[in-house]
Amino acid sequence: MALKDIFGETPIIKILDHLIDHKGFDYTKTEIAEHAGIGWSTLNRHWEKLERWNLVKATRTIGRATLYTLNIDNPIVQKLLKFDLEAADYMAEKIAQEEITGKEIRKPR
Repeated sequence: MALKDIFGETPIIKILDHLIDHKGFDYTKTEIAEHAGIGWSTLNRHWEKLERWNLVKATRTIGRATLYTLNIDNPIVQKLLKFDLEAADYMAEKIAQEEITGKEIRKPR
């Protein structure tokens, strides 16, 4: 969730955000598109880039469907996971501070 809050809702960010939030699970491309809130053709336009950078990997095949997951062995993915955790902690702290003080803390633009 943190990636979308910070970087916006581009298709690649939506895909990565979903896979980060559900790290360890595998999905078909159709399921990834559905859960990320993008169309299947949009996912396919960006999928090659995710594979080329080894950000995703195939895990298994069920019938004709291939399932994919986030490639947690990739150093870029490891940094994204760390960044997502740090960003989520930062956002949680800000929300808690807002609740304590009763003042809304504006997000940086």
